[in-house]
Amino acid sequence: MGSILEVKSLTKYVNDPWTFRRITLLDDLNLSLAHHEIFGLIGPNGAGKTTTLKLIVGLLRPSRGTVLFEGSPLDVVARAAIGFLPEQPYFYDYLTVEETLTFFARLYGLSGADRRDRVLVLLRDLHLDAKRNAPMRTLSKGTLQRVGIAQAMLARPRLLILDEPMSGLDPAGRAHMRDLIRGLRGVGTTVVFSSHVLPDAEAVCDRVGIIAGGKLREIVSLQGEAEPDAYLLSVRRMTAEALAALQRVAMGPAAANGEIWSVRLPGRDAVRTAVDTVHSADGVIESLMPVRPSLEERFLAWVKPEARLD
Repeated sequence: MGSILEVKSLTKYVNDPWTFRRITLLDDLNLSLAHHEIFGLIGPNGAGKTTTLKLIVGLLRPSRGTVLFEGSPLDVVARAAIGFLPEQPYFYDYLTVEETLTFFARLYGLSGADRRDRVLVLLRDLHLDAKRNAPMRTLSKGTLQRVGIAQAMLARPRLLILDEPMSGLDPAGRAHMRDLIRGLRGVGTTVVFSSHVLPDAEAVCDRVGIIAGGKLREIVSLQGEAEPDAYLLSVRRMTAEALAALQRVAMGPAAANGEIWSVRLPGRDAVRTAVDTVHSADGVIESLMPVRPSLEERFLAWVKPEARLD
C-alpha cells in the first residue's frame, strides 16, 4: 500500500512589509506518511510546525513544492477526507456544544440520522456529554479543545491533522487524548499532530519529525529498535598492548573504573574488531551495550539554546 500523504520540497517564504526582505518560514520539507501511521511534528514555538500543517491542508499556498494525497494533488475530494484542528479554533459563542457539532456536521455534508448519531458518539468519546447544552462562551480552554477535536473527527477523516491538540488539557485530559489518538489507528485513520511537549509525542507516535528554524532536521522512529549511534564495551584483564589496540578503533580514550575499562565504539565493524582484540589477549568482556540517544537529546541537539525557553 502506498503513502497516504507525500510532501515534496515544500517551501514557504514571505516578504517583510517594512524591509521587503524575504523571510523563509519553511524550507524544502520532504515527508512521506504511511496509511494508519501516527506522526508527530515537534519543535519550539516559531519553528514552522503550524505553517507546515496549514500548507498541507491548503490554508496557505506554498512558494514552492507539492502536497500529494494518495498520489494526487489536493483537490476538493481529497480535502473532504482530511480533518483539521487549528491551533486556535474559533466557535460561535452563543451556540451550545451540541449545536456547534451539528453545525459543523452539516458543513461536512452529514445528514439525517447519520449526523445525529455521529454527534452523539463524539460527545460521548470526547467526554462532552455533561456539556452538550452548555453555551460555547462558558467553556474552559480544555473543553473548547475537545470540541475542536470532535469537529475535526466528524466526517470520519482518513487523515486527521491536529495542531497542538493537547494544549490546555489537564493531565487527565492529556492521558485521555493520547488514548483517543492511539485508538484512531484501529479505525483506519492516519494522524499527524504537532507539539512542543516531547512526552506526548513519545507516548503515541510511530515516528517523530524534529523541525527547527523552518527545516525538518531529523525523523526519529519510535517503533522497534533503531540502529544504535554507538556501542559501549566494558572489559577487564587487559594488557597494555590490547588496551591500546582497543583505543585505536574506539571513539575516544578508554575510561577506567577500578579494573574495568570502557570504550565507546562507532559501529558494528569496530565492535567485531574490538571483540577479536579482547579474545586474542585473553581478556574478559563484562558488557556490550548499544547507545541510543533519547528523543529529548535528539531534539535539543537541533534547537538553539535561546529557543528552548519558548
